[in-house]
Amino acid sequence: MLIIIDGYNFILTVPELEKRVEVGHIESMRDYIISLFSRYREKRRFGITVVFDGNYTEATLPKKQSHFGITVIYSKTGINADTEIKNITDLCQNPRDVCIVTYDNDIKRHVKKCGCRVIEPRAMYREMLDTLGGGRAAKSDEPDGKRNGPSERDAAYWKGVFKDLPEEEEKPHTGKTVMPQTEKKKSKPSPTIDEPDCKYQGAPSDEAHYWVRIFTGDKKD
Repeated sequence: MLIIIDGYNFILTVPELEKRVEVGHIESMRDYIISLFSRYREKRRFGITVVFDGNYTEATLPKKQSHFGITVIYSKTGINADTEIKNITDLCQNPRDVCIVTYDNDIKRHVKKCGCRVIEPRAMYREMLDTLGGGRAAKSDEPDGKRNGPSERDAAYWKGVFKDLPEEEEKPHTGKTVMPQTEKKKSKPSPTIDEPDCKYQGAPSDEAHYWVRIFTGDKKD
């Protein structure tokens, strides 16, 4: 199958590409999609031709080039890309095996009469991203606002919703819980063999009375 891409139409009708084009500097995006289609061809093995309007390119560029297996054509002076694409499709021997990627209605009508198929640029771009493993936008269920930020309308709405809220939210009470102190009981050391029991347990009552009489001078037999 041969895929013919209306180059600048492709760039300017795919939002993800168009928003990255700087005013007066479309060359970098042109080089980007050439690289993108080259990588896509390596995966799909389709024939790919990208046609650009030569009236808006540098005069030093050759009118026909080859980049990693894809053909890049710049229309001749005085001929726009639309006419160049129509001429290519008129010469196709198997138009049913040719797909034209464009949003241009005039090109669509012409190539359909020739028997060629038409692919919308956005659909082609999603197909390439999926094939190359970078189709996040096509596969993701996340809203655009999560990736691109809220719109001005959304921002104004939420600003009105939250304007009456206090500036600082009351912090929840997180006081420390004081655990009661428990006195540790002193453990009595175990008596050794050479020490009397009275050192740890006290003397018996009758023995205590004896030693009281000894130290007080009351010597009763």
